Amino acid sequence: MSQNNLTLSELKQQYSNCNLCQELCDNRIQVVFGSGKENSTVIFIGEASGASEDKQGIPFCGASGKVLQDLLATIGLTRGDVFITNTVICRPPNNRNPKKEEIENCRDRLDKTIQIIQPKVIVTVGNFATQRITGKIGITKLRGNILEVTFNSQIYKVVPVVHPASLLYNGRNSVIFDQMKKDFQTIKKVIEESII
Repeated sequence: MSQNNLTLSELKQQYSNCNLCQELCDNRIQVVFGSGKENSTVIFIGEASGASEDKQGIPFCGASGKVLQDLLATIGLTRGDVFITNTVICRPPNNRNPKKEEIENCRDRLDKTIQIIQPKVIVTVGNFATQRITGKIGITKLRGNILEVTFNSQIYKVVPVVHPASLLYNGRNSVIFDQMKKDFQTIKKVIEESII
């Protein structure tokens, strides 16, 4: 639990009617806060909600979510074993990339989410999440590496991975899927090392 004893449900309530990004507020159905195990060893941070997520209120519930579930299964995990959220909790119009100011407007919420969950491992999914957490860009070079990041005065192991949507764009290419499975084996290793 965080130092200020704020719970995840209280934080979710605080942001349920967020209006910091007017364009996103005007176009969203709902805020997609996050879901999963609240005291998880690992948190997955994606980029922003898509159409399915905006309708259902659950991150990674669309086609990318199915790929994520398949990848989690390769390391013996389910969605219920991890916590999943996004860098930006509202859907950008037409699934465009989140803008810098939108990422910045969600900074405090994401920081507090991590602080409450206190994961041992942070998995950044895609470029925007990786840049937000590590300050580094270039997901194809960073993917599958184990980084240490000081965040909220704590040191975290961070494993960047390519966004599952890239697999969808490439027709579930077996080479890309094999690379992603390898990256998930790295995640498994880091999780196992963190609980010893």
